[in-house]
Amino acid sequence: MKLLKKDKKIIAYLRQDSRMQLTKLSRKTSIPVSTLFERINLLKTRQIIRPTIILNFTEIGFSLHVFVMIKTTGNNRSEVLNYLAKNHNTNSLWRINNHFDILAEMVFSDLKEFDEFLQELESRFTIRDVEFEYVVEEFAKEKFFSDPNTISLLDITNKEVCATQIEQEI
Repeated sequence: MKLLKKDKKIIAYLRQDSRMQLTKLSRKTSIPVSTLFERINLLKTRQIIRPTIILNFTEIGFSLHVFVMIKTTGNNRSEVLNYLAKNHNTNSLWRINNHFDILAEMVFSDLKEFDEFLQELESRFTIRDVEFEYVVEEFAKEKFFSDPNTISLLDITNKEVCATQIEQEI
């Protein structure tokens, strides 16, 4: 979906601070507050943006942050995905291709809890392969499309996309 230049500006500033007041956002983007309100609501309706919070896992007692890659037998891929989607330690979950089928971003209080999770996973399902990578230090998170000075770079991808319906609705 093609985004208008003003939508890109709005998104970039909200990626920096999603709680920015509309008056401040208006000053930064030179877009009237009433238009900002309409555009933000339309972006929400189109499911381009959604309100959320980003947690600092370590600060709330989850010091082990790990990416888990799983290769299933294929027959049980859906069951494994459902199990992981319902698991309280799962932060993000993707179906991927090449050697592995599933990529899960997970958080645990400690290594013992992670080990118990792996044992439970392997006892419930036939898993062909599991690999994991521990996050040692985070340098950037949710950074893509957060700099208003680089929004013109997105025009390259938008040339290949059909005209947006957002523009027609306002």
